[in-house]
Amino acid sequence: MLTTRIGAAARVALMLIGAIAVALVSAQPPFPLAAAERLFEAAAFRFLGPLSSADPNVVVVGITEQTLAALPYRSPIDRAFLADVIDTLARKGVAAIGLDILLDRPTEPAKDAALRRALTRTDIPVVAITVAPETAMPADGRRFLERFLEGVRTGDANLARDRFDDVVRDHVPVHPVTGRLSFPAAIAAALGAPVPPGRFPVEWRRTARGPTVPAYPAESIALLPPEWLKGRVALIGSLISGTDEHRTIASAFGPPGFGVEVHAQVVTQLLSRRAEPETAIPWPLVLGTAGLAVAGVTLGLVVTGYLFSAALAGFGMLFVVGTLAAYAYTGVLVPAAAPLLALIIAGGAARAWRSATEQRDRRALRALFSRFVSEPVVNEIMKDRDLFMAGGRPVPRELTATVLYADVAGFTTICEGMQPEPLIAWLDRYIDTMASLIMAHDGVLLRFIGDGILAVFGVPIPRLDEAAITADAQNAARCALAMESAMQRLNDAWSAEGLPVGGLRVGLHTGPMVAGSLGKGPRMEFCLLGDTANVGARLEQLGKEYAEPGPRYCTIVVGEPTWARLGGLCPGTRIGDVMLRGRHTAMAAYRIDSTAARRAVAATTPPATGLPALPCPGSL
Repeated sequence: MLTTRIGAAARVALMLIGAIAVALVSAQPPFPLAAAERLFEAAAFRFLGPLSSADPNVVVVGITEQTLAALPYRSPIDRAFLADVIDTLARKGVAAIGLDILLDRPTEPAKDAALRRALTRTDIPVVAITVAPETAMPADGRRFLERFLEGVRTGDANLARDRFDDVVRDHVPVHPVTGRLSFPAAIAAALGAPVPPGRFPVEWRRTARGPTVPAYPAESIALLPPEWLKGRVALIGSLISGTDEHRTIASAFGPPGFGVEVHAQVVTQLLSRRAEPETAIPWPLVLGTAGLAVAGVTLGLVVTGYLFSAALAGFGMLFVVGTLAAYAYTGVLVPAAAPLLALIIAGGAARAWRSATEQRDRRALRALFSRFVSEPVVNEIMKDRDLFMAGGRPVPRELTATVLYADVAGFTTICEGMQPEPLIAWLDRYIDTMASLIMAHDGVLLRFIGDGILAVFGVPIPRLDEAAITADAQNAARCALAMESAMQRLNDAWSAEGLPVGGLRVGLHTGPMVAGSLGKGPRMEFCLLGDTANVGARLEQLGKEYAEPGPRYCTIVVGEPTWARLGGLCPGTRIGDVMLRGRHTAMAAYRIDSTAARRAVAATTPPATGLPALPCPGSL
């Protein structure tokens, strides 16, 4: 039993581990489920992302189409104009300036010199954007960029795009090879903010209306009130469609965002100390996936049929709703694709295993009890099969039950007078009738031995209280009396057909025994062991000594334990203390057949009443 439970626990553990592993892998690129996860993330942000106000610490100074229209040429952007914007921002009292415009080729020398002076000013930090070594760029452009920015604070421009869908989700503040800071990290470091050493997710924010940071056209900076800019970080960059655009979570259902806006978001996050590096293990995802896998296994083992599908769908919907509600409240979104897949895989695997085990156990039950087990008994066994079955076979149990042995009286004489074919038909008719009565009274028909029948009431599920044991004994008595009545009807039919008639002997005894299976495979058989089973057989044989004259007699003999549990349900007579073969002590025995019942009623009914004798239930 312990080994079986350990094996079942190991299978459940394997199902959980397998479901979790498959779900986690399947929700990663390049598998299609990863796209569904990213769509879920974008939709959650678009409709349920926590609302916040525009950040007051960072502003974007945008180069727009209107800006370019006022300049002498579109590209490269007039360096004198950029120098003037930087100087104006410095006069307005900004805390730092970031120039998100790549300076990779020369323009007019005087204007280039003016921009160099603006970039190297010492009153406030000024950071210019550059590129990482792996970025594709003409060699002469890279050489000019390096010379032009010599002595200037710089930061790499490269944004970490997801290789699966090209969306910017994370930021790498420090180049893993060169150790150079990214553009936003260089600005934060210049202001004394700590820079995390590893990649961290960008904390996209959603406002009720407008951008997450204020944005002003570059040509209007001189007109702005100083208090709009004082103490803030100003990022200068392109806001021109088709230039430096990037897809982000915040722009999933609209046009792409601009690089300067992405940098502004990261700078805001760094300055507010919310740039937490990603952990080696994504615990919210792992725990969510494991939790739903456990729920799936539990549902698969407990719920069946359409209810299982409904429960699985309901639990999945509940998880999604709860996840979205938590995201709207806390801003932390637990991925949903992997947990939902784990729920389905684990639930389906558990349900399949449970169904296969149930089918195996049902086949084993059918093989043990043949076709002579009623469906209610099988269903009762299947409800508690974890307690009853182990490894596809019944667990041997000590229990108290009532055995019924039945035999056709005079069967030897019947055999002598009939040919084999009509004899088999005669016996089949008898057996089918008696088998149906046994099942109708919740008994289990174990086997036939020629014309002999062995049935038991109270197996294979052990009875846990005396009331149930008594009910089994009473069912057995009712069944025996019903068999007597059925035998009378069979004899009437056989007599009308010119066939031999027979009598019936039945022995009933209640007591402790061991019930279980012997043998393996096709030779496995459910059996009863113990003195109770032997006594029942001896009581049936004892019926020969009390046979009535004629071939149709019926004798039902019960032992003292069975008689005591009948509690007067059936009238009968005491045979006396009898010594059964193989036993060393005498035992009281009783008769409850129709003849004994008539005698008992006659002996106890006052002659003056004239009331008719009442038959025992089941004797009609």
